[in-house]
Amino acid sequence: MRKRSWPNPSQAKLLAGAVVVGLAAGYLTGLWSDLAYWFDGLVGLLADSTLVPNWLLGLFAACAVIVAGWLGAALRPSRDSRPSSSVTSEDSFFNIRWRWAYDGSGRVEKPTPHCLRCGNRLVVRQVGDDRGPECYECRCEHCGHVACEIEGSVDDFEKRVLDRIHQVTSA
Repeated sequence: MRKRSWPNPSQAKLLAGAVVVGLAAGYLTGLWSDLAYWFDGLVGLLADSTLVPNWLLGLFAACAVIVAGWLGAALRPSRDSRPSSSVTSEDSFFNIRWRWAYDGSGRVEKPTPHCLRCGNRLVVRQVGDDRGPECYECRCEHCGHVACEIEGSVDDFEKRVLDRIHQVTSA
């Protein structure tokens, strides 16, 4: 699907109207002679010659800008410079199917919770009831299954998950 260049057709109409009004105002106020004078000076600069014709210098400058842009884009560091891992693992504990990968140094990265019933990713949400402010649940938005309830901080739960993954992988 092709992305539209204008998010709203009324914005395109507004821009076209502004251009037409600007051109009409320029014609009525006599700014055409100033524009023609400026354009004639630009053409004169490009047509003049030194040892190297100015039009050729302008072409070289345009090429230099393009090459500098390519080099800048090629030398810019990528946002995720870590090598992606193709080694993934999976295990079920805390009534959740956990999937994770390993980074280049062998550390666990991106442990993600998945529903045991349907396999979709679980979402951790704070439960707003009388059990306290630090009560969360892992819920599947696809099938509605509540996989577990977390009492305490989510960071502590993530540490318990990583400890359990290390136990599973070292056994």
